[in-house]
Amino acid sequence: MGHTRLGEIPKSRKWKDIVALMSNAQFMSSNPVFKDEVEMIAVRTLDAAETGIERALDDIGLRYTFYLLTQLALSSREENWEEKLSKHQINISKLSSTFDLISEIQISIDDYIFENGRATDISEMAQQSIGETISKMVEPKANTLFGTGKEEVQSAIKSLSTKKGFADLGQKFFGHFMTHYLNFFLSRVTAAQVGTGKLRSVEDITKFNQVLQTHCEQTAKIVRDYCGEWYSKTEYMKGINIENTSDFMSVALKKLKSELKKQKFKT
Repeated sequence: MGHTRLGEIPKSRKWKDIVALMSNAQFMSSNPVFKDEVEMIAVRTLDAAETGIERALDDIGLRYTFYLLTQLALSSREENWEEKLSKHQINISKLSSTFDLISEIQISIDDYIFENGRATDISEMAQQSIGETISKMVEPKANTLFGTGKEEVQSAIKSLSTKKGFADLGQKFFGHFMTHYLNFFLSRVTAAQVGTGKLRSVEDITKFNQVLQTHCEQTAKIVRDYCGEWYSKTEYMKGINIENTSDFMSVALKKLKSELKKQKFKT
């Protein structure tokens, strides 16, 4: 089906400024200005890569991925959980672990994209984000003294199927997504800077990525309540489907972009 790429980093003044910031930043976790430097780089990167985030608004992979997250939460409330999931081509067994569930979700998304369009960089970021979200928020709850199986995984997800729980899931998902989006561009800049300036090693890049993740998750707090309210209200009033999920994603991404742009004037 082909693959749609966001493109190469343009050789514009904005990107030259980002390279300069990366070269001069003091990437040491003990440095008190480290967090501020990462925030500035994140904001400048979004400003330079704004065209790409606009494409995300219409990305079928991103929309379907978030739709699956809602269905995962809602189906966990049902006794016939496996049957509900199978309608989305997610097949689990009694011994299925969190990892097995994530693998099935990835297959479901791949199949949907294959049937309805083509894979994109945005859709791949979305797939990584839902996997990381489930791994971070479900796995610790599902890992009990009695092991991890279908019942433990379902119980863990059910605890996140409330308005508040889904608000937490949404914030985590969008935090991971924005991290992947910014790093799509920044990774090529950071790789080129290793061994020069303040980026002395791969360890410095790891530290940078960790702080970037934290920054993006904190930024995603802007959509946290919106995620929970939309999820609860929409399911109660008319049910969540791919169409109203698309409308939700458009508003959520605009909120995220607006929040990051506000930070531009603080840096």
